[in-house]
Amino acid sequence: MGDAALELVGHHEAPDWNLRLAQQAFAELLEQRRRHSSFRVTAQRRSARRGLSALSADDRGRLERWLALQVVTAASGESGEGLDLLATVDPTLVAGVRAQLPRLRMP
Repeated sequence: MGDAALELVGHHEAPDWNLRLAQQAFAELLEQRRRHSSFRVTAQRRSARRGLSALSADDRGRLERWLALQVVTAASGESGEGLDLLATVDPTLVAGVRAQLPRLRMP
């Protein structure tokens, strides 16, 4: 990280790399699922599992909120596919994402 970025973060706060890496892994999994072979999707799922296992409970909640936003903003037919794909990574993660959905959906 550059000096300017370190100053923005502050001396007391460490960047939350585990959360960022997990978000990156899940974003890649959700965005590329239709474009890659099943072998590539399997590798992306494995990467997402590793990212998920490195998270604290608080970060897992943040990831669930972030994933819920991804599901809500997906095209209408893709939201169910996204949840199904998340279930292949960790079924309990889907329950947490589903719990966030009512708060994010527009009335």
